[in-house]
Amino acid sequence: QAAPGSSLALAPPIPWPGAFRVTWGGRGERAAAMTDEVDSLRQQLSQLTEERERWLQERERLNEELETLRSRCQRLAKAATRPEPQRTDAACQTEAISGTDLAGAAGGAAGAISPSGGDGEVEASSTAGSGSRVPPVVEQMLRSPKDEAIQLRGIEALFAQQTQVDGAPGATSAPSLQASLEAAVAVFGNHPGNRALLLKACQLLSVLLAEPGAQRQLPMAVLWQAAQAVVGVSIQLIADVASSGSADALSGAGAPAKAGSAASPGASKLLTWFLSLLALLLPCLGSQLHSQAQSEAFVHDLLANLVGKLLSCAELAQQEALALKCVQLLPLLPMEPWVQKVCLNSGAVHALAAAYLRWKRSNAGGASPGAAAEAAVPKAINVAVRGVFTDNLELCVKAVDDTFVNDEFVCLEVLDQLRSMEKRRRGTFRDLDKDHGIIRKALGLWAFHQRAALEASDPQTSSSKEVLQKVAELLNAVILKLPPQLLLQRMKEFESMEVFQRLALAAIHANAQLRLQLAVNYMENGVVTAIVGCMQMILQIYEGAQSVAASVPPRGTAGVEAAFRILQDEALPPEGWPYLLYCLEVCLHVLSHWSATKLSLQGKADVLDARAAPLLLAQGGLVDVLAEILDPKAAGVELREKPPSQVTQKALETLQALFEQNGHICLFCMQHYTEVKDMVRLGCESLSMDPLTDFPDMQQQAVSQLVGSFEKFSIDDERLGRKILKALTVLFESSYHLVSWFLQQYGLTTLGELQSLDVHVEAVRAVARAPYWSAEDAPLLPDFVALLAQLLLDSIEGLVDEGGSPAKPAAVTGRRRILDLTEAEEVVSACMASVLHLLLIDPSPPTVLRILARSLARHGEADSKVEAEGEGDGDKDGGGGGAGGGGDERAVNAVMRVMQVFPSSDRVQLNCQHLLTSLLGE
Repeated sequence: QAAPGSSLALAPPIPWPGAFRVTWGGRGERAAAMTDEVDSLRQQLSQLTEERERWLQERERLNEELETLRSRCQRLAKAATRPEPQRTDAACQTEAISGTDLAGAAGGAAGAISPSGGDGEVEASSTAGSGSRVPPVVEQMLRSPKDEAIQLRGIEALFAQQTQVDGAPGATSAPSLQASLEAAVAVFGNHPGNRALLLKACQLLSVLLAEPGAQRQLPMAVLWQAAQAVVGVSIQLIADVASSGSADALSGAGAPAKAGSAASPGASKLLTWFLSLLALLLPCLGSQLHSQAQSEAFVHDLLANLVGKLLSCAELAQQEALALKCVQLLPLLPMEPWVQKVCLNSGAVHALAAAYLRWKRSNAGGASPGAAAEAAVPKAINVAVRGVFTDNLELCVKAVDDTFVNDEFVCLEVLDQLRSMEKRRRGTFRDLDKDHGIIRKALGLWAFHQRAALEASDPQTSSSKEVLQKVAELLNAVILKLPPQLLLQRMKEFESMEVFQRLALAAIHANAQLRLQLAVNYMENGVVTAIVGCMQMILQIYEGAQSVAASVPPRGTAGVEAAFRILQDEALPPEGWPYLLYCLEVCLHVLSHWSATKLSLQGKADVLDARAAPLLLAQGGLVDVLAEILDPKAAGVELREKPPSQVTQKALETLQALFEQNGHICLFCMQHYTEVKDMVRLGCESLSMDPLTDFPDMQQQAVSQLVGSFEKFSIDDERLGRKILKALTVLFESSYHLVSWFLQQYGLTTLGELQSLDVHVEAVRAVARAPYWSAEDAPLLPDFVALLAQLLLDSIEGLVDEGGSPAKPAAVTGRRRILDLTEAEEVVSACMASVLHLLLIDPSPPTVLRILARSLARHGEADSKVEAEGEGDGDKDGGGGGAGGGGDERAVNAVMRVMQVFPSSDRVQLNCQHLLTSLLGE
């Protein structure tokens, strides 16, 4: 490195690596670019060299100042090693302090001023009684405390001595320092009206307290006396300014104390010195200020009559420097709980809030928000207010409850303190809820600032918006710290407060662990009641005729939505539908958890189990809410706006999960919401998976309900019709008794003019799909075969007469309607296939064949009955030819008549031929 100021020679250029060596042939542009880069690096090197020289010069200057300070410290150390003069008995008059009687403390002092030497050293003289020594100037001040001239000369001499830096041995010892301090303090009590003398005494005290180790050398009583004296004269000065109410009393110079003397300083300047002196004294009184019994009166006087009055005085508060020094006094106090309470009760916090608002108004539009936040006055006020409420739950709750509800600045500070307390002490939020009722108080704060924000000309820039954000953050944090059961209890307690319900649902949605805890203990914590209640409350927001404007929701709801829209928080959407979605998610979690715990026991819910989640949800009103979401009109409700697709899809998933877990609930809902298509569709899907085989009565109810739904929806909605038929097929396949019951209850004689036969066809086809006929169902077989034969012949009734000619419609229209050929063919084909299948799976052949022959013979006669003896002959006709009575002529004639009705139907003809083969025993 080159020496400072010397010229730096550049090192020879470093050769480039072989792979990157620049060749000039054909690469002139690259070479020129490299030359420019080298020149730029040379300029940067030159600039760095100059900057280094400047730093070296600055270091030399600092070294010189350091040497000067070191020399001064050595002189002070030598002075401290000299023998200390003893105090005179006159100084003892200011030793003890018990209150604010400062004049008596220095009343009997005596002293004399002796001319100082050329070097300004103050001589000490002996007093007659004690033999102790104090500086003569101090002794003179103490002997004549009422003489303004002596006090003024003494203070000037002491001030000159304390500020000398010429190295003379004039450093003040501890006893001399204490005596000087007592003499200066006596001025405040003896000459409160002499501003010039007060200013000099204040300046002297400031210099004395700035001495190294002065705070350790001086007794607490002297410092306490000084603080009380300064506070007393400051309060009197503020009262004088407030009573005069003139600008001259604030900043203008007063009249001189005596003719020829200098004019007295203004109140602003004097108060600035007083506050600066207090800033030096208060840290020295730490142990004294911690005692409430000894310091409460002083602290109250300081806060109420000095800080509060100064910040409330219009003439004084306009002085930014003065207000800053006043505000900076509060953090110097030990923030014990009783001191914080005095700050609040004395009005100091109110004065701070007013000062902040006054500063904010005076600087409106002047500085950017960031610069305004970093300004000295608002920053100091923030620190002061924060200290008042630090770790004091009682004061914080009191502030947001009623004391400072309308003050945004204090509310923001208090809310920040409440949020930070949980980090410093775990369990704070639970204590806030248990002992202080923070939720109710926070909701009251929300209501006030919600109204204030909405009434503002620009809600986005309103300070109430920040309060709403902080309240939402606090409530969210409290909600997450509450036990799940206690959270649900609070939701029930504040069920009419939409704000809290929204915040609670948002917190549950964002916290998977909390959502799981709610689902696990659904029986004990009452989550079903709370969640369904929230869903009903949200739906009430949108209930109303569509003719009513969507911007006119029920009273109170508009304000909540508008307030959440002001927040612009993605986690807190303004619309109510997302919160309804959160509720449905909780219901699904409850059902999923219950289903998982029941897998090892049984697949479906026990109807008699009162603890079953599906039953609790249905009894709580979940199905009513889901019906209102899926089809409001069919559910008998009018909504002002259509639910979003996400909400509708989640409602379908919830309803499907509910039906899958309990078929009884499924059937009950289908019976009560016959007009809701989604309810019918999901019910069909559930019955297809659980045909209720253990409950025959419920199966019959399900079939009746599905038949009615099929006739209602199949024409307009083919897809739904197919789902209904599928559910009926599963039901029929699960029970032969159910098929028998259906054919008996829904015979062809009960058909209406426009009623379909699809259900009858599915019922008969279900028999053809049966793999076997069990022994348990054997007693049912005779009646079952007879029903199939009756349905077979009834389907062609009226289509052909006994001679094979088309029948006259008038002959049968009195009993029932005549089926068309297409419908009749479907029924006949299904019946033939089922009869042939029964012949194959006959558990005790030829029982089915005999019963079929008798049934066809009995129902084959159009106008006559089969004689009883014919039945007896058929029973006696055992294992002889014709397969046990299969050759009955009337049965054969009935089959032939069927073949005559459908001569072009191959499937009917083929099945009839197979049946005739069995009947004739071929």
